[in-house]
Amino acid sequence: MPLSRQLSLSLLAVLILVFIGTLWINANNTRDFVAQQLASHAQDTATSLGLSIAPYTATPDDLPVVDTMMNAIFDRGFYQSMILRDAKRNVLIEKHNPDSVEGVPLWFRNLLPLNPPESTTDVNDGWTMAGTLTVKSHPGFGYQQLWQNALQAFWMILAVFIGALTLLYALVKMITTPLLAVVKQADAISKQQFEQIGLIPRTPELKRIVLAVNRMSAQLAKLFNQLSSQAERYRDFAYKDLLTGVANRRAFELAFEQLLADSEQHAQGYLLLVRLTSLNEVNSNLGYQAGDEYVKLVSQELCTVLTHSQLNGDVYRMSGADFVLLLEDTEQQTCIAFTQRIISQLNAIEKSEYRLGTAHVGVGSFNFGDSRTDVLERADNALSGASATTDRWQLARQEDLHHSNTEWRTQLNTILQQNHADFVAQPIETRQGDTLYNEWFARFNADAVTGNSEQAQRYLPMGQLVPASVRLNYAQKLDELLIASALKQLTTQTHAIGLNVSRLSLSQTSFHQWLINALPQERTACAKLVLEIPERALVNGTDDLTHLIAVLKARGVRITVERFGAQLAAITHLRKIKPDYLKLDGRFVRNIHNEPDNQLFVQSLVNIAHGLNIQVIAEMVEDEAEARCLLDLFVDHLQGYHIGIPTDTKV
Repeated sequence: MPLSRQLSLSLLAVLILVFIGTLWINANNTRDFVAQQLASHAQDTATSLGLSIAPYTATPDDLPVVDTMMNAIFDRGFYQSMILRDAKRNVLIEKHNPDSVEGVPLWFRNLLPLNPPESTTDVNDGWTMAGTLTVKSHPGFGYQQLWQNALQAFWMILAVFIGALTLLYALVKMITTPLLAVVKQADAISKQQFEQIGLIPRTPELKRIVLAVNRMSAQLAKLFNQLSSQAERYRDFAYKDLLTGVANRRAFELAFEQLLADSEQHAQGYLLLVRLTSLNEVNSNLGYQAGDEYVKLVSQELCTVLTHSQLNGDVYRMSGADFVLLLEDTEQQTCIAFTQRIISQLNAIEKSEYRLGTAHVGVGSFNFGDSRTDVLERADNALSGASATTDRWQLARQEDLHHSNTEWRTQLNTILQQNHADFVAQPIETRQGDTLYNEWFARFNADAVTGNSEQAQRYLPMGQLVPASVRLNYAQKLDELLIASALKQLTTQTHAIGLNVSRLSLSQTSFHQWLINALPQERTACAKLVLEIPERALVNGTDDLTHLIAVLKARGVRITVERFGAQLAAITHLRKIKPDYLKLDGRFVRNIHNEPDNQLFVQSLVNIAHGLNIQVIAEMVEDEAEARCLLDLFVDHLQGYHIGIPTDTKV
């Protein structure tokens, strides 16, 4: 029971007891006073009436006079009975009024009974006693007086009681409001939300408590911000070019190696190699400061064009004069149009001192499984060709045949019509070796799509299927198919399953509503589902995404943010969505036991996540050395071929 309710009920009980006690004492005292008044009234009447009728009681013929005198007093209604007896106790005259009392409830008379005593006086004829007169006052008038007094006392005490209740409420609020604010602030601190209590109470004791908690919250906020800043400084120092602020060659190598080896995403796209062809001349003729300005100007233009294009890509500075742009999930025509926009923008900022032009661009494609050296060689060869053309850019010759958009659209429609997907599962294990959950990867039988049943079973290349679904606006439908197929098998699984959701689907409110409606109604079933959302979705997310995640977590679904660490801006969003797990970007996991910079950065990310009560998963763990190093850095869970290979979910 809350403290406010305990205080309120305790003080209310005291006030009620005081109210009832005061009312009872007042009514009881009034009853005693009325009883005394009735007794005194009866005794006075008996004495005075006895003296008045004494001369007439000796003679029987004078009894009518006595009766008249008694009627004159009895008829006023203040008496319940009058009895005149002779010396032998025989009743001479007897008068009675009914016991009824008007205007007073029966329960009140039963609660506070009035029993007025009988007052008796001797009636003397000279020195001889002629008889006795007994008078008893009627209790009706006493009850009426007692009832009126009780009503007045009740309303007066009730008014005082209400006033006391008001003061009690104010007192309880004065005590509990700061305490509730402290409790709320403590809960917020546990969620890494370092709020400050704005309303400071005047009561010295409560004021000291609130100010102490505010100071603690401020210190923890400062500590957490320092930790986040430290992680950013580690990242900037190791992976950012100091001159331009874009990612450096080390960051490119990590990101590109991970991209080419990511068996989950099967990435494909284009690499743009941008070379500042006039940089050497500018450095020689105008000095290195002018050369630095040249580099920064080109870097800003590249970042601006990439931002406005809304493509999934990043800018890296490879060396003094070379930049690289990685474009993921991009088709050829889109890449060509993007490259032309870059050349147009760079030509627009060209100066007279750039005698060889601002820059030239060589473009080469990449796919899952390619060698980084081969991709860079293709782009470099294209760059050499670009230096000899007026367009200042060139696309490397394509040797691979790709499905046309029409063919991919046909295959995607066939997949959606079949309304079924197969999965392979890869386990994510805890430090103790238990399975946290299995991540499911979709696959589609190419022969089933084409209708060929004679060849050995083949599967569509997901590295081409997924980009095609994005390009042709099938991403949401494909995600809905995969999730629906997985949910059909959810209740039969021993372990929870993890499903990837694309960034494009998460940006659609129609997908949000579909997903909520598709979830099982039972919370125990929803608890077996883990949705993995990309880190980039948080950076570009909206309030609708935050609301969706809150609804999913309320239903029991767990949330994993994957590829975490590539964009530290996502850290600020973690406090809002409160994911259950963070999956480190694979670029920081590969060969981590030989990479001190990556170890420092991962340790910073783990500290931040644990400070937010979020568990950390490391993916793409390929050997024992990587696993041991990650466990030493307090990573909670591991995933990769060293932990377990993907297996058929039907097995």
